[in-house]
Amino acid sequence: MRILVLICSLIIGFSAIAQDDGLSRKENITLFNEAQRCYKAAIQAGRQITKSIRCAKTSLDIGLSLFEPDSKNIAGLTYNYGMALSKGAGSRDKVIYLIEQSLVLFEKQYGTDSLVLVDILIGLDNTRNSIKNSSDSVVDRNYKRALKIVASNSGEDSLEYADAALSISMGLMETVRSYRDLGTTKKYANISLDIYSKKLEPDSTSVTLASFHLGKIAMAGKNYKSAIKSLEQATQNPQVASYAHAFLVEAYDRTNDHDLATFHAQQLGQLTPGRENSNFMPLFVKQPIYPKKAQRKGKEGYVIVELIVSKEGLALDPVVIEEKPKGQKFGKAALKAASSLRYVPRFVDGEPEEVPGVLYKYTFKMAR
Repeated sequence: MRILVLICSLIIGFSAIAQDDGLSRKENITLFNEAQRCYKAAIQAGRQITKSIRCAKTSLDIGLSLFEPDSKNIAGLTYNYGMALSKGAGSRDKVIYLIEQSLVLFEKQYGTDSLVLVDILIGLDNTRNSIKNSSDSVVDRNYKRALKIVASNSGEDSLEYADAALSISMGLMETVRSYRDLGTTKKYANISLDIYSKKLEPDSTSVTLASFHLGKIAMAGKNYKSAIKSLEQATQNPQVASYAHAFLVEAYDRTNDHDLATFHAQQLGQLTPGRENSNFMPLFVKQPIYPKKAQRKGKEGYVIVELIVSKEGLALDPVVIEEKPKGQKFGKAALKAASSLRYVPRFVDGEPEEVPGVLYKYTFKMAR
């Protein structure tokens, strides 16, 4: 469930009620609109964290001179700034403070049972879970309140309720610290899948997305057989299939069913045909064992391996083409790890092709 919380996108004269002493009202509005366009562009582009934080803060700073301090516009701007900060390395206490402030403002504007509050409540517990100690239990007070609000508005068996439960589960997945966390994450995912399955077709985006998410949870818990069942269901929808195939390759390899791992690697290859050698990245990587001698001496380094990607996506005939520093057995460790690499095979005109000259770099760094 995604609720648009920023009400003001671009504003015109009658929206403004005040202005900064050093700038005209018109200049404030122009700067605000520019900051909002900047923020939206950063969010849409993805991974532009620094830019999104800067533009969200500018929007809020200028907005405070344009809107009433307890308005829904300030509530939205405060929320956006808090969520932008949550993606970066800023103070989590500040993030929580900003989101809580936005919650208070939205409650004043819409009441305590409004659907507008749902994403804010989920965001609060997501942030708190991201900073808890590994021994702490999952924080879910606001998750429960969010679901209660959805239930009162739409019903506990509604698609909206399922959307909220899946959103909670996905948020929790990003903050998992223990197998106990996985249990809570799985609980909310099962709630969403149960509702979706009763109301939608098995190949619908919602059903397959929830199934895929349950598969990811099972993979994180190393329950590969359970993961396979969920991920296979997720392949029924073309929009989700490519992601599911990628996880199924690893799941089947982990259970030593290498033929089915190859099948899913090739299915994925047919969805992404004609890639160049430079675009080849392994589906999953087994980290090399750090050589004991180098570890004792505190030595760090890297190895570049050249290999052939077979029609099945297997790594064949790996050779070391660069190793620094030499004499630390980094190359030997890299070659052993490289033999377990699994790639998406290249497909040309519907047929798999062997690809020579694929490079992969292993970096050996000591834990800090």
